[in-house]
Amino acid sequence: MKILSGKFKNFKVDIRKNSSLRPTTSICRKSFFDSIGSIDGLNFLDLFSGSGVNGFEAASRGAKKVTFVEIDGNHLNSIIKNAKNFPYEEFSFFKRDANRFIKKSDKYDIIFADPPYGHINIKEFADDALEKINPNGILVVECSEKESVEGCDKITKFGDTKLLYWKK
Repeated sequence: MKILSGKFKNFKVDIRKNSSLRPTTSICRKSFFDSIGSIDGLNFLDLFSGSGVNGFEAASRGAKKVTFVEIDGNHLNSIIKNAKNFPYEEFSFFKRDANRFIKKSDKYDIIFADPPYGHINIKEFADDALEKINPNGILVVECSEKESVEGCDKITKFGDTKLLYWKK
């Protein structure tokens, strides 16, 4: 998988073969980053990081700091290994449950969450995450087309995937 834009454009993010990951597709990633505009100097939180591709894309596009939260140790080790290929010093890595992490975390400008489809209560998660968004910040949750929650500001669809947006 390659970074789409920014200073690390075309850098490769290696994903283990036979992995259970479901990385955010290129078209979905492009739409997300294009829709939120400039992220220069902003703090980006990549929850349920999986491959880490969203956090790496954020670093490429100018995020000041990128934090990855992934509970699976193998996935997190792969993210850390990939991070060594990027000339960027502001990555942070946490092997944590994302739901618990968000309740105790600092605030961020952008939170992107890609939980396993159908395994969290999106409404409860969004309520907790919105408490950790800085003013003018954005929360985006990737989910299955079958999942939904009322109260989000915007929904975009890509095949069987939806992005739910909240602005603070």
